[in-house]
Amino acid sequence: MRKSTVTTLLALVAMLVSVGIASAAKGSSSLSLVVVGSTGFAATVAPTYGSTITFDVQTNETSHPNVNVRCWQGSEFVYDGWGAFWAGAAVGQDFVLSSGYWTSGAADCTARLVSFDKQGREQTLASTTFHVNA
Repeated sequence: MRKSTVTTLLALVAMLVSVGIASAAKGSSSLSLVVVGSTGFAATVAPTYGSTITFDVQTNETSHPNVNVRCWQGSEFVYDGWGAFWAGAAVGQDFVLSSGYWTSGAADCTARLVSFDKQGREQTLASTTFHVNA
């Protein structure tokens, strides 16, 4: 009886160690909206049409994180912007919320934290949605 208990305990310990190693290897990513020039907390300050936003990007899944912002007014696609969030990138990290298709009014937006694999395919690491006031 004692031998089977020890064997069961050793199997349980081995399983817990392997689960711990697997979860430690898993990547973690997040992005949070920041309204440039706002004096309030990012979570409480909503962007408005024409304002400038950026993101607080956290990831250990890529050394070259990108952010893509897309906005819609109802079913109309009105904005598509990209930012690169690593040192030396040719593209900036700020997004001005307007475009030739978006000349006024409110919109609903989605921001995605994106990495690209060696074949150039996108992988979404994190995403967030936000409303832009008129």
